[in-house]
Amino acid sequence: ADWSRERFTMDEGLSSAVAEAFVRLHEKGLVYRGEYMVNWSPNLRTAVSDLEVEYSEEEGKLYFFKYQLAGEDAFLPVATT
Repeated sequence: ADWSRERFTMDEGLSSAVAEAFVRLHEKGLVYRGEYMVNWSPNLRTAVSDLEVEYSEEEGKLYFFKYQLAGEDAFLPVATT
């Protein structure tokens, strides 16, 4: 891995690119607001079916933030762990 290029979503200079990516994905219908959690596998780099998940209760935090849509008063809400 090239750790010298590591970046985080909210790093200065990157958050505007992330916001633009979310807007483009939303416009294409690839990102949408749903009523349920999505099981994401960082190792597989894809979503995983509820049938393939072994659930366990664990302490954690859920973080909420929002991106303002360009030229609008509206926001795109995001929740992540």
